[in-house]
Amino acid sequence: ELRTPLAALTLQVQLAERAADDATRSEAFADLRGGLQRATHSVQQLLTLARLEPGAREPVSQPVDLRQLAARVIADHLPLAEARRIDLGASPQQQPCIVSGDADALRILLANLVSNALRFTPHGGRVDVVTGAAGAVPFVEVCDSGEGIPPAECERVFDRFYRRAPAGEAGSGLGLAIVRSIAERHRAQVLLDQAALGGLRARVEFPPRPSA
Repeated sequence: ELRTPLAALTLQVQLAERAADDATRSEAFADLRGGLQRATHSVQQLLTLARLEPGAREPVSQPVDLRQLAARVIADHLPLAEARRIDLGASPQQQPCIVSGDADALRILLANLVSNALRFTPHGGRVDVVTGAAGAVPFVEVCDSGEGIPPAECERVFDRFYRRAPAGEAGSGLGLAIVRSIAERHRAQVLLDQAALGGLRARVEFPPRPSA
């Protein structure tokens, strides 16, 4: 999986070296910068997946407020959303939504869902992050106004290295595999279906909270 992006980087360096004028050189370096960003993302995703392999450390169990987690992830992704003119926000939620788990791992889970939604939502679209509880079951979900996922592919998208990247964009094919791995380590389940916005709704349901 790393061989292809590294080969592309080598080619992009060669093109930059052979550039005959400033305009061509500038274009070559822009391509090189994009290739480095994609390669870095792939390495980060592979390292995250490795940490989730059987035998890795068990998640640290601590109270995590999904509402605060959503606010942090949204803030991290606002520059990308604004660049794509996508309305990214959270539904109003007054009460804390507490689950027990590893805050860093859950941040990665939600960040991958939001990142995927932004990639598959056209310019001028909308992505909503919702936290709450259905009865005693806490959940977080990301809904978008993109094209969604055909029902026949809703299970395949969790396979490692399976890509549905839009034309012109490269993905690692690991985002949803990581989401499911983190969810399973928290005894949660990931559900994919159609969102009211017309695109995909990715919902993570956590174990029911003990009754008071």
